[in-house]
Amino acid sequence: MRSLIHLLSIGLFGEARALPDFPVNRKVKGLGLSDANCYAIPLAKKFDYTNSYFDREPFLDLTAVHTELYGSYDFILSSDVFEHVAPPVERAFEEAFSLLKPHGFLCITVPSSPADEPTVEYYPHLHEYSIIQLSGENILVNRRKDRSLEIHQNLEFHGGISATLVMRAFSRKDLARKLLGVGFRAVDFQTENVKHCGVQLDGDWSWPLVARKGSFSSMPAAVAEPEFETTPEVPPAPSLDLKGVDRERAAMERRILALESQLRIMADSRWLKLGRRFGIGPKFS
Repeated sequence: MRSLIHLLSIGLFGEARALPDFPVNRKVKGLGLSDANCYAIPLAKKFDYTNSYFDREPFLDLTAVHTELYGSYDFILSSDVFEHVAPPVERAFEEAFSLLKPHGFLCITVPSSPADEPTVEYYPHLHEYSIIQLSGENILVNRRKDRSLEIHQNLEFHGGISATLVMRAFSRKDLARKLLGVGFRAVDFQTENVKHCGVQLDGDWSWPLVARKGSFSSMPAAVAEPEFETTPEVPPAPSLDLKGVDRERAAMERRILALESQLRIMADSRWLKLGRRFGIGPKFS
């Protein structure tokens, strides 16, 4: 959860801020996918933010079409949701992409392995299905598109029954490929701890990520430089206008942060690691 807020802060402001330090800006529109109250409630006080759910109001199903909301959101947050979405998961990624504004971004956490292999779909032929109890055990009964029946046992749930059924196990590289495949321009994983924000990653599993629809420096000034609801009047400066300089500096800092993130991903490449064993290729410090 702290990682999501850290990625959100970088995406909106180009720097790490604690949630209480976010300025109030109702021009920023955000969407949560079953977000936890510990950050959903503060976000609703800061931005035009709505938390949605799959099983209750306000209801939102990412596998359905919501054309009336397309291009509406500056950001979407999702903590451990996409492993529960019915296949194909690409449909949910496509819908999230469509809901975002041209500069918008998606911050998610999802169980994912560091292995370079395809995502494992537990129920690839899911069509018309129901979870029933048989002798005290939860059983998934599915009628495939060809009308044949299949039964699955040993189901895994996260925090409840039915809507929290685990549908798949992502691999990190395949997860990035799926997001890029639906149109996201860049996918960056958070690979380092951020101690002053309380972010302590547990190994290389399930790294949080941000998927950007546009370039990192394309965030409009109204979003990137939010205004507080109450701003004291300040007399105008006599002659110097530093706003342009400040914006240029902020834009440059955001570009540098994006480059640093890309370099971290490159440095983690298995090909570069192999090259270093033979003393060839670039070196990253």
